[in-house]
Amino acid sequence: MKKLLSILLTLVLLCGVSVSALAADEPLRIAWWGSEVSNAFQLELCDMFTKATGIEYEAEYLGWNDYWVKMNTLAAASDLPDVIRQDYSRIQAYVDKGLLMDLNELVEAGKIDLSKVSDSALSSGVFDGKLYGINIGSNAFCFIQNEKLLKDAGMELLPQDATWEDFEKFCLEYTEKTGKIAVCLPGFDMNVFRIRARSQGQDLYSDDQKSLGFDKQLLADHFAMMKRLHDAGATDNVSVMTTNISNEDRSFAKGEAAMIFDWTDTYTTYDNLLKGEFGGLNLNILPGSASGKGMYIKPSQLFSVPVTSENVDAAAAFINYWINDMDANVFLAGRRGVPINTEAANKVAENLDDTTQRVFNYISNVLPEFSSKIFAPDPAANSEVADEFNKQIQLVLFGQSTPEQAADDLFAFAEKALNQ
Repeated sequence: MKKLLSILLTLVLLCGVSVSALAADEPLRIAWWGSEVSNAFQLELCDMFTKATGIEYEAEYLGWNDYWVKMNTLAAASDLPDVIRQDYSRIQAYVDKGLLMDLNELVEAGKIDLSKVSDSALSSGVFDGKLYGINIGSNAFCFIQNEKLLKDAGMELLPQDATWEDFEKFCLEYTEKTGKIAVCLPGFDMNVFRIRARSQGQDLYSDDQKSLGFDKQLLADHFAMMKRLHDAGATDNVSVMTTNISNEDRSFAKGEAAMIFDWTDTYTTYDNLLKGEFGGLNLNILPGSASGKGMYIKPSQLFSVPVTSENVDAAAAFINYWINDMDANVFLAGRRGVPINTEAANKVAENLDDTTQRVFNYISNVLPEFSSKIFAPDPAANSEVADEFNKQIQLVLFGQSTPEQAADDLFAFAEKALNQ
């Protein structure tokens, strides 16, 4: 049956005909992370896929942290789902462990059509000439400000050319005037610091990825700034970092904080939640980025197929559907970034609402001026370093460590983790 399905799918895709009525022996297992809002439209898209192809699916989704714990557990048991969503910061570890199949095999067999996708759009998933993940859209980090809350406080938006010193003063002024949180603490993580370091010609890791690639004093200064903001009540209490909070439950999403750092693919979620009483969200580059080109554009997520999958043809059909089906891309409306299929991107652009248009404009027209080439995929130990980074933030904010000691401890931890 599986061999027959493979032949039929190949013939159908080569002929450009719908794959309806083709079904796998077992439901296609698809795994992703997401919030309640993003899970809902992901499930709806999967339903569209089943209706179009006849292939049933079984969804496995969790919050960000729990997702990676679950994937690691399933990988150890050789039981990863047939399609897994990957992040650019994590895929290297899966490649190094030999967990993913080379998707070039499916492309060459005509099961995934990449004829309308540029090589540059695929480069983030290529390792040693093999395609281990297919980018599903362009994404970028951003600084979001609630215009209404700032206006109510008698303040203008933080300007695009603001420094980190300007940002700190701005946050303290807002909290002093309102008694409320200025910047949401969840999201104020290693991604933010990476952009700060890149703006000064540095990065998280050295070229050989055997050590951290930034100045230790820069990190201590960053931790010290966060401590001052926290102690002044300009951020959430540090206790929020000890729980896995969804986007919808963050103080910014509730209109309780005026600013947040996050990815552009969450902007639509915040905008939808805050329309009305707390509406009006400004999307811009991070502080300190106007002169140093510290920003970058990355794949929002990638799709990979584990080598243990016994449902490869259905997995290929799902990835192909996501990339090439016009109805699917119009439905997604850029929620997972600008589509990599150029024809789909043009089609989506014709039907964008104002919210999504702002994201497209930010990625296409604003960011290039302030961006430099994306870094190489992070080392396998990146997730451990990121966890330790957050741990050191917590120790500083709880008053259990100094910024200088936390910086020393992170460097010592990374030295061991990156050289195991």
